[in-house]
Amino acid sequence: MSTATSGISDAAKILEQAQRSIEKRCDLAVTLSRHEAVDAVWEAWQATEDGWRIPDDETAITPEVRDTAIRFVEALPLGFPQPVVSGEPDGHINLEWYRSDRRIISVSVGPANRLHWAALIGSESPRGTVRFIDRVPESILRYIARVFQG
Repeated sequence: MSTATSGISDAAKILEQAQRSIEKRCDLAVTLSRHEAVDAVWEAWQATEDGWRIPDDETAITPEVRDTAIRFVEALPLGFPQPVVSGEPDGHINLEWYRSDRRIISVSVGPANRLHWAALIGSESPRGTVRFIDRVPESILRYIARVFQG
């Protein structure tokens, strides 16, 4: 029997494995604690912290991006569902709230406190880029809430 390889980098495999573990733990439960999401941000950063594991075409998550993602998670209102957290090959941290294929929002936390977000709510597909300054933008909060409505 031959063994096939997927062609995925070691760093991507580590991130994919970490994401699966995080998804199982978070399970999108509404909680009054943000510890799980903050821990998941740390895990995503640590998966890319050692530069030797990062292929030339991928970028490590910087402490700046990690800290911005943690501040974002901590700024979410209590009672909001926990995001699924994952690292991205471009060095961003992705926060995702998923209810179904047509109810999802993804927030990509990047350098310089930039939040790149996109949502799919039924047939609507809003998106944008905003700067995070210690408060979650109202537009993002509104779309997170809409993911779980109805």
